[in-house]
Amino acid sequence: MIFKVAWRNIWRSKVRSFIVIGSIAVGIWAGLLIIGFSFGMNNERTASAIGTTIGHAQIHSTAFDIEPLSGAVLGDDVAVDELREEVEHLPFVAGTAQRTVLQGMINSAKSARAVRIMGVWPEDERAQTTLPVSLVEGDFFESEGRNRLVIGEKLANRLGLKLRSKVVLTFQDTEGTLSRASFRVSGIYKTLNATWDEFHLYVHHEDLEKTLSAPLVHEVLVRFTETVDTDEKTVELAAVLPNGMSLKSWKQVNPELGFADDMMAIMLVLVLGIIMMALLFGIINNMLMAILERRRELGMLMAVGLNKRKLFLMILLETLILGFVGGPIGIVLGDLSTRIMMRIGVDLTSKKEGLAELGVQSIIYPEIVPEYYIIIAIMVVTTALIASILPAVRALKLNPVEAIRGQ
Repeated sequence: MIFKVAWRNIWRSKVRSFIVIGSIAVGIWAGLLIIGFSFGMNNERTASAIGTTIGHAQIHSTAFDIEPLSGAVLGDDVAVDELREEVEHLPFVAGTAQRTVLQGMINSAKSARAVRIMGVWPEDERAQTTLPVSLVEGDFFESEGRNRLVIGEKLANRLGLKLRSKVVLTFQDTEGTLSRASFRVSGIYKTLNATWDEFHLYVHHEDLEKTLSAPLVHEVLVRFTETVDTDEKTVELAAVLPNGMSLKSWKQVNPELGFADDMMAIMLVLVLGIIMMALLFGIINNMLMAILERRRELGMLMAVGLNKRKLFLMILLETLILGFVGGPIGIVLGDLSTRIMMRIGVDLTSKKEGLAELGVQSIIYPEIVPEYYIIIAIMVVTTALIASILPAVRALKLNPVEAIRGQ
């Protein structure tokens, strides 16, 4: 009976009720779009960094983590092969790639800059990363030649380099002695991470070995089958590593990416909180107006025996009904809008350069995040419950006689 009366009371002022329900639906719709857009942008940035450059995890010697010197290698060829074989036996590991990592300088006719020199096994990089397909000019060590070098587009522009340009690399050997070698640009790459492009260049491991007179492996990149549960997989992977080796997940290799995930979750909760706060005041205003208009009716109900508990329950139900009607509408609209934008993407080409500095592509594809649907549903119910308190208390304070008289 109380529910039936509450339902009828909602629709006595259809315009006002539709406005409140519409406000709830639009607020939730906007919230879901913001969530989908934020997750899409951040996940695209993370996936790009993992797939192109850093992998899901990296194995180094403990000495290399303390100080990345040339002599801090993982071991000889046999030890590295055994390590990779052991790691690749794990069910969640899709593959590995070994690398030489040297700190050095690059000198061109125009300028000189500090860089990180990555000695790579091209077949490994093609299998485990997307860097080889990120080239804008040249090739990734496919053509014949000696001392070939693949450089980031941003770094090449700063140094005034083009294909076939000659540069000099300076780096230390395992004894700490400076070595110099001439290289020629054979490829120019461009990833979504402009900061990486400006600091990292790639050379064939064979060319480095000729200069250093020894093969050096400082890093083994590990790629997982999926990015989910990275922390748990990292712990399991670390358990199979021999003494003297350390493992870092992509969150540790690039803390900014992991920090961005944490900050985004906090910011999204704050955004949803602000939306719900605005809806809270809208619902309270609607219910207070409804009580003001129904003073005589409420007074009459109290006079004929409607107790305070039932009166409070009626106001509570009226408020919850508004949330229960508006909430699902907003969730459905938000879900449909997000799914549509997942297909067509959000084109931000006008902000392409700025987004590249953040490691984000110019077309962003939002994502569906089911757990936030539950969070929003809980927040809508909580908001409606809180919004019902003040109107219900106001109704309970009515004097039946004065209310009937219209005083």
